[in-house]
Amino acid sequence: MDAILAQREEATGSADHFTFTFKAQEWSCTDPITAEDDWKDGLLDMQTDVEVAEYYLGEDQYATFVAAGGRAGYVILAINQYMQKMKQDNEDGRPTRRSTSSAKRRKR
Repeated sequence: MDAILAQREEATGSADHFTFTFKAQEWSCTDPITAEDDWKDGLLDMQTDVEVAEYYLGEDQYATFVAAGGRAGYVILAINQYMQKMKQDNEDGRPTRRSTSSAKRRKR
């Protein structure tokens, strides 16, 4: 686990945040995968997209994001894209994925 977190931090600059670009600015969101348990519990209390977006970005950054022309839905899209990318990266690099040749050997 230490190696995975170190690799994520090296690749993204943080083990518990991810960034996205909007209006030529970089915005930093809490990573829902590696976030603190208390943070995840607080996410359960969010009821609207605005609350969720503000929770992920933090109040100050969200206010700046909105002032730059951002919307809560854009943050939700960034989160969804990030999660899809993480899922794809995990699927592509899974060391336990069986090759088709090993599947043929098992059938024999």
